[in-house]
Formats: sequence, C-alpha cells, structure tokens
Amino acid sequence: MTGYLGLAAVVVLLILFFLATSSSTLVLDIGVGRVPLYPALGALALVAVLVLGWRTRTGTLPILGALAVIGVTWWGGSGIGFTLSPLWEDLHRAEPVLQGFLNPNWAFIWRVSDAWLVTLAMAVVATTVGCCIGLLLAMLASPVSSPNTGVSQFVKALNSVIRSIPDIGYGLLFVAMLGGTAGGAGPMAGVLALVMFNIGIIAKLTGETIDAVDRGPLEAADASGANLLQRDRVAVVPQILPGYLSYSLYVFELNIRASVVLGIVGAGGIGSIISVQLSRFAYENISAIMIALVVVVLAVDFLSLTIRRRLT
Repeated sequence: MTGYLGLAAVVVLLILFFLATSSSTLVLDIGVGRVPLYPALGALALVAVLVLGWRTRTGTLPILGALAVIGVTWWGGSGIGFTLSPLWEDLHRAEPVLQGFLNPNWAFIWRVSDAWLVTLAMAVVATTVGCCIGLLLAMLASPVSSPNTGVSQFVKALNSVIRSIPDIGYGLLFVAMLGGTAGGAGPMAGVLALVMFNIGIIAKLTGETIDAVDRGPLEAADASGANLLQRDRVAVVPQILPGYLSYSLYVFELNIRASVVLGIVGAGGIGSIISVQLSRFAYENISAIMIALVVVVLAVDFLSLTIRRRLT
C-alpha cells in the first residue's frame, strides 16, 4: 500500500509537469470546464497505468518504469512541440498530393527503367563487398576467432565507429568527396556508402554469432594442433555460415531500400528520379515509383525468406 501511495505522488508530480510544459492550445470541453487536451490525455494514461497495476497486483517497480516511460515520452514530445493539430488544420494542403498519389502514372515506371537497374546493381555490389569485409571484421572482433585480445578490442571499437554513422551520413560524405549524379559519380558514392553501412551490420550480427558457437569443435581443433587460421576454417566458419548467409540476404533487402534514400542525396539510382520528380511536384510519377518499389521490396523479401528457410 505504501508503495502505491508513492506511485500516486509520482503521478501527481507528472501531471503537474504536463500542465507546466504543454504548449498546445487545444482544450477539452468536459461540460463543467475546459482543460488542456494533451495534459488530460497524459493524466488519463498515468491513472490507467496506476489502476491497472493496482487491479493486477503488479509490483511497484514495473509500474514506476511504465510511468517513467510516459513521462520521458511527454518530455520528448514537448521538447519538439509535438502536436496533432496540423492533421486537420492543414488538411487542404494535402489535397493535391493525395490526388497525385491516387492517380499514379504507370507509364513513367518504364521510362526510368535504367534507374531501377542502377539501384539493383548498387545493392548487389554493395552487398557482396560489404558482407565480405564485414565477415573478416567479425572474425577479428570476436575473442573466439581473433588472434589476441588487443586485436579483438581494437576491431570492436572500429566496428562501433563504423556503425555509429547512418547510411545517409555516408552518402552525403561520399557524394561530397566523389561528386553526385551531376558529376557522373553518383552510383559509386552510393555503393561506397552502402558498403560502409553493410560492414557495420554484418560485423555486429556475425560477431555475436561467433561468440555463441559450440566450443566442442574448437577444443577438438586445438587438440589436433591446428593453427588459428585452420581452427577458424574448420571449427568456426561451418557453424556460422547459415547465419551469415541469412544476414547477407537481410542486408541485400536493406540495400534496396537504402539505395533509394541515398539517391535522393545525389548517389544515383531511382532515388535521384524521386528527388527530381518531387521538385517538379509530379506526385503521380512519385506514386508510380513508390508502388513499384513496394512490389520490388516484397519480391526480394519473399525470395530472401525462401532462401533463408532452405538454409536453416
């Protein structure tokens, strides 16, 4: 009981915090008065969590965690001035966009077939190169397959640095270094950005797989006098190969999507076409491209899923 009294005090403090930080002018008319809409919704969520915890006899710590999540979410939303009012106040601005998207220009898809091929080629090349380098870094990063602890820690730190930069960051960097589509080097910049993006994913996932391998084959290889390279080849790689191939197929799916985003910043492919059409407000062309993109991604996803099932 004492614990829930403390939680009730936390709820009151959070409600006061909601009222103090709310910047929305929306109000809720409850008949006897008017209250700010968002603080009222936040207070309702807090009370609902508290009552639900009381009725289900949940411990105080999980309830406190749920209240903290609501409070932190409110803090994040209030910090950026989050509001849903533009959804209905500025709805008229969306009318021409919706009209264009509801009337796609199907013929435009075939007019940009070259850009589709560039996007697919970028994904294939980046997947092959990135996954190969990622496997090497994963082997060096894992203490199971690394030559020593120093190499393992250094490569882990390097992988963390590579993974910390998003694909769009690499895209902007390589476009600035090599030139974008205007200079003819857009696809190369896109491939290099995707390679770096792939290295981070493959090195992370495959490294964790290596850490969890069965130690029996490793001990057998050590007992037979195998060196590090032989030990990794016969005792580590066969165990991680199915998972590694599955991760590679997953990365290929990601590359199809990411190459579209990179094209928007000048890295070539279908994304550059979307950027041009967006600047022309040709929403019917963008709609056709987006629908075709969904079909392509679903097809690649189905193919990858089929292959992964056969591998496992």
